[in-house]
Amino acid sequence: MAAFCRRVGLGAKGRCARFFAKGPDQPQVQAAGLSQPRWAAGWHDMLQYHFFFEDMFVQARVFLTPSVEEHSLWIFDHSTQKVVELENCKERMKQSEESHLEILGPRLQIFDGPGGGRITHKDISIEFKNKNVFSWLPAGQSADAVIHRPDLELSMTYGGQKRQGRGYSKRYFGHYGPHWGYRFIQSSWLGGDKFLWTADATFRLGEGEAKYNYFKLLDGNSGELIQADSRDTYQQDSEAFATIDGRQYVAEISPLGEWMHDYKGGETNSRMQLRYCKIRLRSTAFAEPLEGYALNERCFGVLG
Repeated sequence: MAAFCRRVGLGAKGRCARFFAKGPDQPQVQAAGLSQPRWAAGWHDMLQYHFFFEDMFVQARVFLTPSVEEHSLWIFDHSTQKVVELENCKERMKQSEESHLEILGPRLQIFDGPGGGRITHKDISIEFKNKNVFSWLPAGQSADAVIHRPDLELSMTYGGQKRQGRGYSKRYFGHYGPHWGYRFIQSSWLGGDKFLWTADATFRLGEGEAKYNYFKLLDGNSGELIQADSRDTYQQDSEAFATIDGRQYVAEISPLGEWMHDYKGGETNSRMQLRYCKIRLRSTAFAEPLEGYALNERCFGVLG
C-alpha cells in the first residue's frame, strides 16, 4: 500500500493511511491533483476514459496482460447514430521518462498528470480536469487501489468544432483472473449533475472466488456519494438494481451502438462488449426519473 502511495504521489505514509484505512470497497476521497502511476503498473493493467458530450460520445482504452497489450479509440455520433472506430492497435505504447503516466502509440497519445491531462489522435484532441477522485481496494486485492474519476470536466476539439462535456476515467492494476467476468454501467451527468457507476463482477474463479458488486451515485454539486452494500446490488442484461437506505434504485439502459472486441493472445482470451446507451434511473428518492447516456461494459473470459 505504501508503494502505491509513492507511485500516485500521495506523500507521507500517514496521509496514505487516511485514504485507505477503511479497507476494501470503502471509497476514499483523493486530491484532485492526483497523477496516474506510470504505465505499466501491474500483471493486468487497464486505463479507460468515457467522454460524454451533448451530441457525441468518445471512448479510449489501454488494455494489458502478460501476453496482450492493445489500445483503442472510438466515437458514437448522435447525428449519424453510428459507432466509428478511430483506433484499434496492438503495438505497445511507450511510457515517457515522466514520473506520471505519459504514453505514446503510433497515433494515440495519452498524458495523465497532476490534476488532469489530454488525449490526442489525428484531428481529435480532448483535455480533461479532475474534479472528484475516489479510490478503494477491489475484491480479492490487498494492494494497488483502483482509481475512479466519475465527473471529469472536458474540452474537446474535433471536426473543426469545440465541445464541452463531462467524463469518467478508471485505472486499475493487479493480479485479476485468470478467469473473470463482469458487467459495468457508467453514466453521463443525470438530472443536471449526478453521476452513476455500478458493477457486478467475479474475479479469479477457482483460486478463491472474489465477488465484487457496487452501486455508487455521486452528487457533483455537493460531492456527496451514496452507495449500496455489495449484497444489495446486482445487474441483469440491461438493468442494474440497488437498495440504499431502504430505497430501491433501478437503472435501465437502451443500447444505441456497440463496439465489440476479443482480447486474444497467449493465455488471454476475453471478449469485451461496449454498448453506448440511453439510461433512465428510477427511485423513490427522486421526484422524476433521471435521464442521460451511459456506457455498458461487459467482459468475460481468461487473462494470462
